Amino acid sequence: MKKILAVSLSVSFIIAMATGTRAATLDYRTAINKIEAKGSPAVIQYFEDGKGNKGKMVAFTGKVYSSSPSLKIREYPNADASAVKTLSFGASVDRVGLCDNGWSKLVITVDDKKVYGYAESYYLSSDKLIKKMRERLSVVEDAQVLDFPGTRDGLSVGELSTGDTVICTGMCSDNWSRITFKNNSGKKVTGFVQNHVLSEIKGRKKAEDPDAQQMEDAEDGEGMIDGEAVIQPSSAGTSSIWAQAATENLQDTSEAANAIIVNEGEAVNVSSTAKLKPLGDFRITHYCACSICCGPYSGLNSTSSGVPPVTNHTIAVDPKQIPYGTKVVINGQVYVAEDSGAAIKKNCIDIYVATHEEASSKGMYRTEVYLLEEEDADKKDG
Repeated sequence: MKKILAVSLSVSFIIAMATGTRAATLDYRTAINKIEAKGSPAVIQYFEDGKGNKGKMVAFTGKVYSSSPSLKIREYPNADASAVKTLSFGASVDRVGLCDNGWSKLVITVDDKKVYGYAESYYLSSDKLIKKMRERLSVVEDAQVLDFPGTRDGLSVGELSTGDTVICTGMCSDNWSRITFKNNSGKKVTGFVQNHVLSEIKGRKKAEDPDAQQMEDAEDGEGMIDGEAVIQPSSAGTSSIWAQAATENLQDTSEAANAIIVNEGEAVNVSSTAKLKPLGDFRITHYCACSICCGPYSGLNSTSSGVPPVTNHTIAVDPKQIPYGTKVVINGQVYVAEDSGAAIKKNCIDIYVATHEEASSKGMYRTEVYLLEEEDADKKDG
């Protein structure tokens, strides 16, 4: 069962169910189709993955952007190869080819030299993910600062208290701003917070901070990216750069552009005869497909295992602890491990729900989780 959520936007507060700014992942076959649709021949090359395996690669050039908080660029196109560089979220890099094993060939700079490297195509967006700006803002609500603009994947890198001031260096997705601030140790920290915890400081147009200017002058490859975003404005007619950008983007936003297809599933209760194996006490949270939860991955209608998420069915897990496809029982209901997230670590489970309102209302709790041990079909037939 599917339904489409259409969310109206208000000027005072936004919880947008947006399709996000991240484009769908470009793969080997799609790249060939794009080239041939233009009447040009696809140039096919070959690659070796460092493990003795060979594959095909289509030449395809263009600038792409990291949609991972810490994207490893590797020597060969496989996850076990040595990392030669790490890109932060939003950092740009030049792509020169797409491999048929799900990796992209990139041109990177290491020790002032141009070299080739590889990254998983899933974490590369053709769209710019951050709109660069520089403004001092006030914190109006205590908040955690994350290393990624999404609660499912973001890990805490600091805390803000009401009354603090921060430098906004960019906006991304619908609900997040990138900021810099100094933590209790006096160290400068860069991270992401939800827009509703920030407010303009009246009468101040730009941050009077030499460090902020230095960040503004940084190269795109270091994470300072232009792009499109939709954020919460603070008030009409303001001179704030941050709020002006919000208002301008809201003018181009419609309900149709903020609709998400939600796959709804029926709840499955565990059978009284089922065999259950205790997995321990788990921290249970809830998430949906909005940009608050998923950041640039919002609205993609796909989990990290490649299947569409379904309510009353899909959970995000640490796949090292609970492999994809595993059925578990939480409070008498059966769920399937199909998704993951950087913030979902050992003994944590995130349950997929239809809306952010539902995710917020169900909140966080702790409970016992059980592995559903299903009888082998062959043994049962025998």
